[in-house]
This record gives sequence, C-alpha cells and structure tokens, in this order.
Amino acid sequence: MSGNFQSLPGIPIVASFVATNAQILPSLGRNLSGGSTTATLSSVIAPGALYESRINQLDLRLTKIIKVGRSRIHGMFDVYNVLNGRAILSENSRYGSAWLTPTQILDARLVKFGARVDF
Repeated sequence: MSGNFQSLPGIPIVASFVATNAQILPSLGRNLSGGSTTATLSSVIAPGALYESRINQLDLRLTKIIKVGRSRIHGMFDVYNVLNGRAILSENSRYGSAWLTPTQILDARLVKFGARVDF
C-alpha cells in the first residue's frame, strides 16, 4: 500500500478591468488618445493580497504480488483524488459578471486497475 497527500497553496486572485471610452470620458474630459476605444487596468487587486482555498489531493495505490510457477503477477489498484476535491486551478480574472468563474478545476476521482507480469 502506498499513498501521496499533496497540499498546495491556492491560486492568487487577480483582477483586470477593461474600461470603455464612454466610461472614461466623464472623468477625463476627453476621448482616449490614438483612437483607442478601451483602456485596460491590469492590477485592480494588489498582487499576493488574496488567494483561493488550498489545493488538497490524496492518491492511493494497493498492490499484490502473486507467484505462478516461475512468473510473478503484480496486480495494481490506483485511486486518484480519493477525497474528490474540486479545488480551483484557474479562473477568469477579468472584472465583471464572470469574474472568478472557474475555468479549470482539479480532475474528479479516478480509479485505475493494472497488472504487470514478470517471467
């Protein structure tokens, strides 16, 4: 029997905001220069200020060796993400209605059987 437990810090929460010319015009008092229609603010939240929850994953393996004559059969049973965690691995960073929507999460629990024959 063997196992692996991994606990990593969560991903940093970041935000960028794309402001249109119509949103900027009242405060700036003029249109954006160069014919631009938008301006991007890349760091709305200070870097390293906020993080998602920790990423925890537990993997297990059970093996059994059976001798048959001069051969050996190694039976394997693996379970990945035993706790079936769904930690966020990446998310939408553009500020708006879809901000912080996950774009990738930890893969679901996976069970795998295997065998190896030595002769």
